Amino acid sequence: MTAEDFALWQGWCGKPEWREEVLHGADVLRFAEALNWDVESLGWPPLGHLALFLPPPGPRGADGHPARGGFYPPVSLPRRMFAGAEMQFHRPLIAGMPAMQMRVLEALEHKQGKSGDLLLGRVRIEIWQEGEKALEEVQTIVWRDGGAAVDLPVPANRPPLGDAAFTPGPVQLFLFSAATANAHRIHYDLAYARDEEAYPGLVVHGPLVAAQLLGLWERRHGPAKKYGFRALAPIFAGQPVVLRAGDDGLAALRCDGTVAVTAETG
Repeated sequence: MTAEDFALWQGWCGKPEWREEVLHGADVLRFAEALNWDVESLGWPPLGHLALFLPPPGPRGADGHPARGGFYPPVSLPRRMFAGAEMQFHRPLIAGMPAMQMRVLEALEHKQGKSGDLLLGRVRIEIWQEGEKALEEVQTIVWRDGGAAVDLPVPANRPPLGDAAFTPGPVQLFLFSAATANAHRIHYDLAYARDEEAYPGLVVHGPLVAAQLLGLWERRHGPAKKYGFRALAPIFAGQPVVLRAGDDGLAALRCDGTVAVTAETG
């Protein structure tokens, strides 16, 4: 990545996009199904807004993501991932009613990581309904070099303990990909995940785990007013994930005890 590249890509910053659509309840129900969340007894699923304002049809890259050069700049670094988000929930969204979404790439930052160049993008999203801001979110998107192959975590002799656990499998990953229109092939194409991105198995979506953590909290406390999470390490299909809720926040642990996602809410 050259200074000229970085300067070019910064030209994508500060250009807000507005979209209007009716919030379809069926979309939220499909998202809830992917989380095994009972809408009738528990209400709106955690992070259910991720099923709304899905990417419009258009060209796709070899990895399944929308082709670069649209909303995101044509970054030459080969890997792209969702690293985390900070959210504020101001009022409940209402299914069956129109809403407006504003999305803007606010800034890009170049860093050096273990695998080489890193490009961090900050994306602000707002959803408005009935003239009021219902939700705002700031996402961190990371582009990076390929890096070394990743080993499959080896289960610890003493499995980590927590407040809940789940084992995401290929069907759940597919349902979540479908509900969020996430076509990144690492989540459903095992050959691609292994041969092209050097993962040992299908990769579990960071937002899927983050939604499970928020769901653990909301079952006890009701709808959150704010929520933030960071993805720290990959989780793979077929391996159990332990969820913890403590005074110091929320965490999802892999079977080897590695903390893979941390979160805070209130």
